[in-house]
Amino acid sequence: MLVTTVFSEMLRFNVGYLTRLLEGLSPDKYFIRPEGKGNHLMWLVGHLVLNRGEIVEILGGDPRTHDLGDNFARGTKPRSDQSSYPQPGQLMSRYVKLAALTDHLLKNCDQALMDKPSWGQFDTLGQNLAYSYMHETHHIGQITYVANLPAIKVVKRQTVFARGEQKKNSTAKIILENVKAIFA
Repeated sequence: MLVTTVFSEMLRFNVGYLTRLLEGLSPDKYFIRPEGKGNHLMWLVGHLVLNRGEIVEILGGDPRTHDLGDNFARGTKPRSDQSSYPQPGQLMSRYVKLAALTDHLLKNCDQALMDKPSWGQFDTLGQNLAYSYMHETHHIGQITYVANLPAIKVVKRQTVFARGEQKKNSTAKIILENVKAIFA
């Protein structure tokens, strides 16, 4: 399997997971700071958009994220003034669009691109891409933690199962019982 295909699948997983995680979260919840000093969700999501923009740039695309640097670049501090930020839905929309562009670029790039020289601390673009994936996943872990804090967590409707005696057996359990019956 090509490394670009692997990166594509891993990055697609991240966008799907993040989209499901934040679904239904009200905009005001994006500005709650853990213990009054941690990064709020707005900063974390905006930072992810910038990171995805860097991935697009690594792959030779135009991320169009330069307008977000003042709020979300490394070293910036989250502000509590909500008016200085875009709407959460706008940020997520940009993230999803950049994710689609990332996927397109990865599926259509020459595998040799991963071995080309990179800038900064990385020797190759492949190393740079690997770091950017790890960086994104690290922040998605932070978002998961913050989004599940009691002050923020969205209570989603859960499936309620019937009483045990009314539950149907799973396919795996039925097959296992039949295999056991053959050898009994």
